[in-house]
Amino acid sequence: MGMSSPKGNVVFVLLLVQAATILLATVGELLFMSGLFFYALVPLARAVLLITFGSLALRGHRGALIGLVVLEALSLLGFVLSVGVGLLPTLDFTPTLTGLFTTGFLPIVVIVYCAQMLTRPKSKTVGVAA
Repeated sequence: MGMSSPKGNVVFVLLLVQAATILLATVGELLFMSGLFFYALVPLARAVLLITFGSLALRGHRGALIGLVVLEALSLLGFVLSVGVGLLPTLDFTPTLTGLFTTGFLPIVVIVYCAQMLTRPKSKTVGVAA
């Protein structure tokens, strides 16, 4: 029942990459925002949720896969909203390659893989008579 499939392993590694980039960006933000810990609360919570749901999904929890789909969908929504707000004349949105990867491409891959793992039929264990 575990998520030891190749897709499951890829999802977990992508979540680790995403959590690491979130934490790295948080450190940079803290340095430029006078070290106010308030700015780190949401990114820290998101990184903890990604790693927690990823660990639970590795153990076969389908609810964790659903949680990952929701978290990554929210990440994509935030990216789309940032692009939309950046189109306003007084504001600017400057995409970076890392930002496009971690908030655009990576969540799409995680959503697709999690959806595929959710839709596969549960494997039934068959006992062997001795």
